[in-house]
Amino acid sequence: MMIWCVKTDTAFLAGAIMTALRRTAAGVAVTASVLCSVDAVAGEDPQADFLARYIDWAKTIEASGQDRGTPLSSTQLELAREIGIEHPEKVRLVFVDAVPFPTHDEVMREVGEDLGFIGPGITNNAQAFGYTIWIRDGFALDRPGLAHELVHVAQIERSASFGDYVERYMQELSEHGHVDMPLEVEAYAANTKYR
Repeated sequence: MMIWCVKTDTAFLAGAIMTALRRTAAGVAVTASVLCSVDAVAGEDPQADFLARYIDWAKTIEASGQDRGTPLSSTQLELAREIGIEHPEKVRLVFVDAVPFPTHDEVMREVGEDLGFIGPGITNNAQAFGYTIWIRDGFALDRPGLAHELVHVAQIERSASFGDYVERYMQELSEHGHVDMPLEVEAYAANTKYR
């Protein structure tokens, strides 16, 4: 479990630590990574800075993907509609050597490594940025895998903004871990449903 300090008050930090301790006491394996520094609690908020920078960066990635990506095929459009995407005609598939992450920014790279998003031995095969789905070359994006990513597109579409989606994703990740977080549970259910 990662403790992602979105808020800067000590009550939130104490609550996050207590959640980790309760889960440990209940026998749940917990890896606590407290990402809040004393400076963050005192008023500076590097996590909020990270989120703002990541969101701005992701918007440029989506714009690039819209320019260079491939529209969905008729079969893929049908799947996107069935999943509930309101504007499936906007979805683009972008095939790349590596799914992008802002490694050029030292702070974002370090947080990404701390969260396990990037680093040695970590391969990101596909990721949705707005209406674009970036796929690593060599990854077989089959129907279940595409359905999983289309669910993320639908989740983003249902959110008030991409920023709200990212904040919710990070909060769920910190509270539930990747496997049990509701956004991923919904996406993984599509892997099974659309075999």
